[in-house]
Amino acid sequence: MRARMSPGPPDAPDASGPLQGLARRIRALRERRGLTQEDFAERCGISVSFASLLERGERNPSYDTLLQVASALELPLWELFRLEDAEDAGAHRLVELVRARKLRREDVDRLLAVGEVMFSGPAPSAATPGPEPTRCDEPACGKPVLARGLCSAHYHRARRRKSTGPGPDEG
Repeated sequence: MRARMSPGPPDAPDASGPLQGLARRIRALRERRGLTQEDFAERCGISVSFASLLERGERNPSYDTLLQVASALELPLWELFRLEDAEDAGAHRLVELVRARKLRREDVDRLLAVGEVMFSGPAPSAATPGPEPTRCDEPACGKPVLARGLCSAHYHRARRRKSTGPGPDEG
């Protein structure tokens, strides 16, 4: 009886694994952007059937096709090959927010600064409540303070009064 020969050396890595990963990634990215296969294929300049084969991992895309796919998804090429990580699961939403809002570098830096402030230090727990927030100085209000000892509503009323001058009964 003849032994079956494998297509490559016994220790050669299986190429279908990475191809299937790429296929799943392309499909997930297309779906995240709300594109149908038809829209995606049109943006890529490929047929719908070829797009379908790519997403099923049944075709090995050329470099040019990968460039077209990345362009259609409005991503850098390397993003197609990035492995999703459980710890990284929400990061794509931040990237999409930055792209959708067309944020400049300065805007992203400000956003990161806010995040640093929000998440620095130990996270508050139910067992150890944080300090009681300062309350509005207006009688019977009790809402948390925005600025100058006033809640948002009272603060803005005071600013409007100041900018328009005293009313007829405030003279």
